[in-house]
Amino acid sequence: MENSLKGLVLAAGTIITCIVIGLGFYIAREARDTASSGAGQINKLNAEFSDTSKTMYEGTEVSGSEVLNVIRKFQDEAVGIMVKTNKTSTYYIYQFDTSSGELKGKTTEDYKVAQNELSNSYINPNGRFEGGVVRDSNGTITGLTFTQK
Repeated sequence: MENSLKGLVLAAGTIITCIVIGLGFYIAREARDTASSGAGQINKLNAEFSDTSKTMYEGTEVSGSEVLNVIRKFQDEAVGIMVKTNKTSTYYIYQFDTSSGELKGKTTEDYKVAQNELSNSYINPNGRFEGGVVRDSNGTITGLTFTQK
């Protein structure tokens, strides 16, 4: 009788040990999945935050002086700015395709040309412009558009 009791205790201990180990693996797997999901969400928020300086112009009305500031602000980045005044359309920093968002070559135009009142590309600081954002096929912002109202 003692041997059968010892056998039952040993079997029960083995079963309980297996259940505890199984629960440990289950909890570790759930924690890993949760951490992975959280890291993905943090990366997504980080990407959105980095684009905030450009997306803030989408659909907003800004002054001509703000357009000049945008040209100056992004002059060292790989982004194009297209300004359509009542006289002409001018690309600054980079040219880009407004429909596909594909960047083309660098332009020779800069904010000094936009400030020159004798230039066709002159941006009136008191003018009102409607802003827009252009993205490429990867969703990367490659251009900003400003159309005079």
